Amino acid sequence: MKKLLLVFALVVGAVTVSAQEVGSVWVGGSAGITTSKPKGGSSTTNYKFIPEVGYVLSDNLGVGVKLGYAKDMQSFGKEGSLKVKTFNVNPFVRYTFLKGGIGSLFVDGGIGYANSDIEGADKKMNTYELGFRPGVAINVTEKVSVLGHFGFLGYQHEKWGDAKTNTYGLDLDMTQFTLGVNVFF
Repeated sequence: MKKLLLVFALVVGAVTVSAQEVGSVWVGGSAGITTSKPKGGSSTTNYKFIPEVGYVLSDNLGVGVKLGYAKDMQSFGKEGSLKVKTFNVNPFVRYTFLKGGIGSLFVDGGIGYANSDIEGADKKMNTYELGFRPGVAINVTEKVSVLGHFGFLGYQHEKWGDAKTNTYGLDLDMTQFTLGVNVFF
C-alpha cells in the first residue's frame, strides 16, 4: 500500500510542471503506412500523411489545424484493384490537463472535412465530422513531444452521390489510434 501511495505521489508531482510556454507555435503531425494480405484474400496498402500546426493560447488551451492526405489501395488479384485518395482538413481546439515535465493528457475538439476520390467512380465521397479526440503527449525534450490520439466521440456525416450516412457515438478501438511528433518554437 505504501508503494502504491509513493507511486501515486510521484505521478502527481511529475504532472505539475508545464513544458510548453504560452505563445509557442508547434509544428508536427503523423504519418503511417500499413499493408496486409490475408491468406487467400486481397492485399491492402494504406498510406497516411497528416501535418499539423498550432499555437499555445494559454497554459491549458491551444488552437491548431491538421491537413492530411491518405491513399488506400486494395488489390483483388486478377479481378483488379480499388484506389481511394483522400484529402482532409481539421481545425481544432486542444484542452490540456494533467500537464507535467514528463507529458500531459489532452482532448482535441474540432470539426473536420474529407474529400475522397474513388478511382473509376464518377462521384466523390464527402465526409464531415464534429467531435472530440482524447490524447496523451510525452515530452521527449523541452521542445519535442510524442503524441498519441485514441478514439473519437462525436458525429460524422458521409455523402457519396445520393447515399448519405450519419454516425453518432463513441469509438475507442485502435482503428482510431494515431501517433505523431510535435516540435515547439
